[in-house]
Amino acid sequence: MNTAVGVGNGSQVDHGGTAGARASEPLTRPHIVAAGLRLLEREGAAGISMRKLAVELGKAPAAVYRHVSNKRELMSLLLDEVTRRIVIPDAGDDPRAVVLEAAQSAHRVLEEHGWIATGMLDGELLDATSLRLSEFILETLVRGGMSDAQAARLHVAIWQYLVGHLVAERSGTPYGAATAPGEGGDEEYPTVRRVAPLIRGMSDQERFTAGLRALLDGAFAELGAARRAPAAGAAPRVSPSAAASAG
Repeated sequence: MNTAVGVGNGSQVDHGGTAGARASEPLTRPHIVAAGLRLLEREGAAGISMRKLAVELGKAPAAVYRHVSNKRELMSLLLDEVTRRIVIPDAGDDPRAVVLEAAQSAHRVLEEHGWIATGMLDGELLDATSLRLSEFILETLVRGGMSDAQAARLHVAIWQYLVGHLVAERSGTPYGAATAPGEGGDEEYPTVRRVAPLIRGMSDQERFTAGLRALLDGAFAELGAARRAPAAGAAPRVSPSAAASAG
């Protein structure tokens, strides 16, 4: 319901100097979404509740429940608001390039909101992924020559890589021992010690893009190889000259 609904009877919840003014204003879903995003940025997904949201809005909890039935619905609304900022490119002629561009945009947007990765990891947002982005990726892959099954597998891999990368960044040690190889001498794990500065020198976006390119390159190379391979059970093609010499 997108129409404004008041709390009725002039009810107010006094939680600071401006709470009375907020309580007298009509409550709308856009107000709820804006307040929810403020809460999430301050306290994370684990710290948000319907009661805290009501306090943030300066409203009675019952007024909030008229618009949003529970925390799960609230989190879905907030994720939808954030994922609207993901840029979906024009279809173009290169499916690999446009899927890469869309996934890079998703990574940039979601990286700005760390609560999304945490919420996905603990199950709060598993059912609230962006259908707009999924539709674009799947349609582009199928249009590029993949079967529905091939597109489904690559779509899952892209989402798992995206979410996994965001979670790793939030962990504080996103690239494991390779970025902090310990106190041993250079003779111990020499390759790790030589490569670690290169890993540390990359930005988060560069690391994400490098892995995503490898994922897409492998999938499209496999697709190209399958197109070039003869169909199973087909008779080998014999040139006219070879046939004449055999006769």
